[in-house]
Amino acid sequence: MSDKQKFELLFQKLSSFNDFLLTTHSNSDPDGIGSEIGLYYLLTKLGKSVRILNPDKTPEKYTFMDPQCRITYIDPDRMTNFYDSSTVVILDNSDLKRIGEVQNFIKKDLSNLIAIDHHDEVDYYSGLFLFSDIGSTAEIVCELFEIAGIEPDYTSALALYLGIVMDTGQFKYSKTRPRTYEIASKLVRHNFPVEEILRKLYEDYPYERLFLKRDIYQTLSVEPENGLASVVVTHEVLKKYKNSNGLGEGIANELLGPKEIFIAVMFTELPDSKVKISFRSKGNYNVCNVAKEFLGGGHANAAGAVVNGDLSKTKKEILSKLRDLYKHTTLE
Repeated sequence: MSDKQKFELLFQKLSSFNDFLLTTHSNSDPDGIGSEIGLYYLLTKLGKSVRILNPDKTPEKYTFMDPQCRITYIDPDRMTNFYDSSTVVILDNSDLKRIGEVQNFIKKDLSNLIAIDHHDEVDYYSGLFLFSDIGSTAEIVCELFEIAGIEPDYTSALALYLGIVMDTGQFKYSKTRPRTYEIASKLVRHNFPVEEILRKLYEDYPYERLFLKRDIYQTLSVEPENGLASVVVTHEVLKKYKNSNGLGEGIANELLGPKEIFIAVMFTELPDSKVKISFRSKGNYNVCNVAKEFLGGGHANAAGAVVNGDLSKTKKEILSKLRDLYKHTTLE
C-alpha cells in the first residue's frame, strides 16, 4: 500500500470516531507536541470532541508551542474514567510502554487505539499506521489536513513546523523529501517569526547549560580510527544540575561535527542502575540496529535505549558494537 493510500485510510478511520484522546511519548518533543496540537485543531474543525493527555509534563523549553494550554498530563491525584469512551491516538510513538499510565485507557484488544508513527523497524499491531520513510509525524498530520481540505490555524501551523524542523534536523536528515519542503513552505505562509521561534527551540537555554556542557565534555572520548566519539553524563553530574532535564539535548549531535566522526553516543547514568543511551550518526551508519539489540529504537541516524546495568560495563559493550558497525558498514 502506498503512503497516499495509507493517508486516505487513516483519515477515513479517524473520521469514523467522535471522541478522541491524543497522546505522545513521555518526555515529549516538538514532533510529538506539534503533531498533537495540529491533530487537535484538525479534529475539532471536523466536529470531533478532542482532549490531549500526556504521560508527563511538557518540558519547560517547549511549553511556548502550546499557548492555549491544551495539553494536560497524567496526575494520579485526579485520575478518573473520564476518557474511557475515547479513541486513543498515539502520535510519534508506537510503543505502549512509552505512554505510561495513558495506556490504561486503551482496551485490551486495542480496538480503540490508533498509533501514528514514522520510526524505523517497529513492531506492527492492528491500529498502527507506520510511515517509516517520512521524516516526522508532523508531516503525516499535514497530509491529513490536505485530505480534509482544511487549513491549520496560526498556532497549529507553528507547532507542526517546529515538529518538522526538529525531527528532520533542520531539513538535514536523509528522510527529508521534496514534499517536506512543500509542506513547510505552506506552513510558513502563516508569517510566524521563524528566526525567533528557532532561537527558542535551539538557543534560549539557561546559562547553567554551559557549565553542564563543560562537565560532560570532560568525559569526551574520541576514536577517529573508528569514526566514533562518546561522552558520559554521570549520576553526580545529574545531581549537581538538579533541573538539568533537557539541558544536555543536542550534545550527541554536536559530536558528529568533525569530519572524521560518523558515530556518536552519549551515556547518561540514571538512578536504579539504569543507563540511557543516545545514539547519533551520519551517512549509512545505522545506529538504530544497535539500539534494537538493547530493546531500544528510533531512526537509522538517531536512536536511543535504556538498559539495566552498570555504566562501565554498558559503555564497554556499546562501544564495541559501534566499532563493529563502523568497520562493517559499506559507504555508497
